[in-house]
Amino acid sequence: MVHFIYNLGMNYPLSEKITYIIKTLNDHGFEANIVGGCVRDILLKRHPSDFDINTDATPAQVLEVFKNHRIYKTGLKHGTVSLVLNNETFEITSYRTDGEYTDFRHPEKVEFSSDLRDDLARRDFTINAIAYNSKDGLLDFHHGYEDLKNKIIRCVGDPEIRLKEDALRILRAIRFACTLNFKIEEETRKVIFKKKHLLLNIAIERIYIELLKTLTGKYVADNLPLYKEIIEVFIPEFRYVARYRFVESLNHLSKEKKDKSVILAIFLQAAEGYQNILKRLKVDNKTYQEVSLLIENYYQFIEADDIAIRFNLHRMGKEMFAKLLKFQYLTGQIDKAYYDICLSILKYIEVNKLPYQLKDLSVDGNDIQSLGYEGKEIAQQLNRLLSLVIKYKLKNTKEDLMKYLKNSINKRSRL
Repeated sequence: MVHFIYNLGMNYPLSEKITYIIKTLNDHGFEANIVGGCVRDILLKRHPSDFDINTDATPAQVLEVFKNHRIYKTGLKHGTVSLVLNNETFEITSYRTDGEYTDFRHPEKVEFSSDLRDDLARRDFTINAIAYNSKDGLLDFHHGYEDLKNKIIRCVGDPEIRLKEDALRILRAIRFACTLNFKIEEETRKVIFKKKHLLLNIAIERIYIELLKTLTGKYVADNLPLYKEIIEVFIPEFRYVARYRFVESLNHLSKEKKDKSVILAIFLQAAEGYQNILKRLKVDNKTYQEVSLLIENYYQFIEADDIAIRFNLHRMGKEMFAKLLKFQYLTGQIDKAYYDICLSILKYIEVNKLPYQLKDLSVDGNDIQSLGYEGKEIAQQLNRLLSLVIKYKLKNTKEDLMKYLKNSINKRSRL
């Protein structure tokens, strides 16, 4: 199989820690490679987010080789040893073959192998089934490098088997299309649609993670519309969203890659019952509250003056107000010029420390209580004072605020 082994130079410098792990295994007579996504990313001239290492050593042998190091055994059942070097964790996985998949996600059992080919044959896509070591170069038995060059996502072996084994691979294929701008190979694509119902067997938490990664893909607007039908399996509300609205939302998404709440608000805005969707996806409470606030306030017109903006800051806080501005700008509710003006006013408020919160006032609840106010009246008076200060009708000094309250009490007593 020599024609499947390429030596491409692999000019990416491996860290001392990875080199140490591989050399240590080699010195004990074992094979060791970097494998999967990290090899794919290096070949695409991208910086890998992490490195996976595989070896023909069994987990027991890996434990023995690194017995003097800090090790986690949580993945031992599936052949993975987590090695910690200077607070950095590396996963070392033994070559293995997978047993039967009965839950459309995990194999019932795994068997360890001494042959790298067995390990690569069980992987999801050809572009993720490539290994590398400095001695042999690139080890590619499924034409993964060729598919990388041709920008193709193809299942390893029979797509019917691969996607039935783990239905989450359906979303992973779509995610790679949206992040890499690769085309899903025709047979793999057919099976994705044929087996889409299997996604209903996958934990919604896992689906949510894949969905977020997909939505942040640079090429999501170009590729996800092709798979709207797949999204509808777990978000059926999108069946009633016109295709042009779906595409429009994805075009807006292309401008935001970091803020989870803004991303979800843009994506779900067009769908009816977005709160039910958020609950079904089991988003955390903070995200649920933020997305709800963004969508509910989307059509609110924000006046570009410091008084109006400070009232909004008081109502929703600085962080959420900034998110709302961004949401409105990215979706075309306000234009770039208006967005920039609002941001400059926000900066002016911050630099000049203009008050917009109760804690910014020069008086507190104890001061109000000292004048005879009790219970809810204290909060009412504080909010009243803040409103007047924001409107520039009162100076934010203790003397002025207390004088105003005393005068109010005197007027009330004369009535």
